Amino acid sequence: MSVKLLPLIAFAAASQGMSGELDFYQDIHPFLKANCISCHNKTTTKADLDMETPEMMKKGGESGPSIIPGKGAESLVVLASLHQNDLEMPPANNKSGAVNLTPKEVAMLTQWINEGAKSSTQQQRTVAWQPLAAGIHPIYSVAVSQDGRYAACGRSNQIFVYDLATRQFITQITDPNLKDGTAHRAMVQSLAFSTDGTRLASGSFREVKIWHLAPTQATPLPAQAVSPIEAAVLKKLADAAKTTFTSHTATGDGKQIATGCADGSVRVWDAVTAKPLIELRGTVALAKKTAELNWAVAAQGLEQAFHKAENTKIEAQNKALDELLKKANEAIVAMKKVLPEKQKGLKPATDAKAAAKKGVDEVQAKIAALPGGKAYAGHEKQLKDAQDKLITATTAETSVLSAISAADSNVKDAEEEVQRITASKSKNATTLTSGNTAIEASKKIQDKATAELAALKLIKSTAKPLALAFSTDAQRVAAWFDDRTLRVWAVASGQPLAEETATASPTTTLVQAADGSFIASQTVQIHAGATPRWALERTLGGDQAPQVFADRVNAVTFSPDGKTLATGGGELSRSGDILLFDVLTGKATQSWKDRHEDAVLSLDFSPDGKRLASGASDKIAKVTDVSTGKQVNLFEGHTHHVMCVDFRADGRVLATAGADGVVMTWDMNLGERKKKIEGWTKEVTSLQYIGATNQLITAAGDNLVRVVTDEGAQVRSIANLPNFMQAAASTPSGALFIAGGEDSLLRLWDGASGKELASFGANSP
Repeated sequence: MSVKLLPLIAFAAASQGMSGELDFYQDIHPFLKANCISCHNKTTTKADLDMETPEMMKKGGESGPSIIPGKGAESLVVLASLHQNDLEMPPANNKSGAVNLTPKEVAMLTQWINEGAKSSTQQQRTVAWQPLAAGIHPIYSVAVSQDGRYAACGRSNQIFVYDLATRQFITQITDPNLKDGTAHRAMVQSLAFSTDGTRLASGSFREVKIWHLAPTQATPLPAQAVSPIEAAVLKKLADAAKTTFTSHTATGDGKQIATGCADGSVRVWDAVTAKPLIELRGTVALAKKTAELNWAVAAQGLEQAFHKAENTKIEAQNKALDELLKKANEAIVAMKKVLPEKQKGLKPATDAKAAAKKGVDEVQAKIAALPGGKAYAGHEKQLKDAQDKLITATTAETSVLSAISAADSNVKDAEEEVQRITASKSKNATTLTSGNTAIEASKKIQDKATAELAALKLIKSTAKPLALAFSTDAQRVAAWFDDRTLRVWAVASGQPLAEETATASPTTTLVQAADGSFIASQTVQIHAGATPRWALERTLGGDQAPQVFADRVNAVTFSPDGKTLATGGGELSRSGDILLFDVLTGKATQSWKDRHEDAVLSLDFSPDGKRLASGASDKIAKVTDVSTGKQVNLFEGHTHHVMCVDFRADGRVLATAGADGVVMTWDMNLGERKKKIEGWTKEVTSLQYIGATNQLITAAGDNLVRVVTDEGAQVRSIANLPNFMQAAASTPSGALFIAGGEDSLLRLWDGASGKELASFGANSP
């Protein structure tokens, strides 16, 4: 169909008449949104024209109003749709994929304008949910609990939780209101644990769900089968352990043996080879205290590194100041040396000027004494010569005075420079003293924590394990001690998982319960080590309040105190919204609409909870004061979406990951870029600071998970991964890394060696 025929066809259709008055949002807005509004909206207002509402179209842009109510044929939007008067909408080969309006659409647009271009009420459309495509289970989000125990991943519209201690899948979180056993109906875009690990937030299309760690009740299972252990095997193990056994048990298949030892330890053995697999010691409290002390040691290391770096800058500045001071003092000496010489020449120059002035006066007096005061030719020559001498003498005097003034001014300037430099050095000395004091104080805290760590390692339990039991899957071991304490460990990692103490008489029977805990019983029952279960606490947005979120919720994060949940999203290419909710009530406490010009992709609270960083598709990272809602920093530098933001543990540095394949770090004290880190070939999809260190774990669209410092040095690279790893995270200690992406696998690595420890798939989590 030729463009020239479009007007005839369009108006022919219009002339046939369309029954009923047209509704803007029902009849007109859909085809404008598909072909016009992508370029003419409040964010991307090409030609200053916004076509999102009738009011904005009447206001118009650079060429005036785009619609004239009652005059459809004369309205610019119609003329442009028909490609008339050198107007063309949409333009050919546009990047938005917009196409020419059909004759019917042009006719409807014309009729609507002829009817007065009336606005209408935009109806909230109900989403017609369809099942997600089978076999499509990308992981877009991962999270690790603050204690490093659990990892969660959003796989498609499902949420899976894994125990990092036992390296096992433990549960799939489901919404009881969804019949298909999923967590959301759309993709899980974001996940975050609260600091205390009792809550997990998940973001999806127009909704956020908060899941709470639910209490469990122990129900004993029938006693599990235990393989008998030959006396000869036990003797062999006791000889190898060089201790006596106070208790023992074996797995149902007889492949592993656990022994309680007189030294208070529990040891797990390979029953066939009699080789020790792992020694289990310690308590949950001891492990928690160790983690706290390790964090303190690392945090103080950051503190010392910061002050040392600042001191190094000041010392370098002092060296430069010393050089300037040296030059200033040299200038003072040099000028003071030449000043007397220049001053010595002033009197002769002044005398010469006076003599020359006297000569001029004498000649002028002679001329004045002549009859009629008329000078002869000889007198005129005498006067000119005298005046020339006066000019020369005056110039010489001025030159001497200028030289004296310049030398004197140079001395004063140099003396003022000395004062400024001295003041700067004095200020620097104070700062250096403060820095060194801070370093010393930090070192004392670090040394104390280090000493406490060393002391913890020397603590040996004197309690004897009286009864032992393996879990049914042989991944955990429970021990009942003679101090009436029940303890549970993970066999894979040796990490203590749970502990309970009885207040009554000792117990001897030890069995596993249906919830995964162990029950010690005789005259009293205690249980510990139950498998955690998350239950839906509340839904924000969703079908009951679809107006809360405009589109996908790409980011969720809890404040450090766990009282506030921040969410980030918005409409792609149109708005970037941040909402804050009270966790206990679910009520919105802050609403920062259009904080960005495009969808918010990532959020992170500062360690003190006073600031909130956000990264968005508008290529910008911002930092907002939480109490006032005012923007305090705006960081520009990325040339594509800002995919992720994360504060360092000391709050002094913010790291950002870009779809431009770049990581940037920003100095929060100076409000400027600290470092630009390159080396990725595709989008950097996520980053996270590892505990209280300056190291960042990153995932990217290339086949690497990389660990780099915020100064740009590479620490570790895990290669041979599939393209588009979408998210990565680390335990606070840095002992374990996880990452997931488009291939649906959640991978677990040893943080020190980079060795893969486990891989969890969608069909066999």
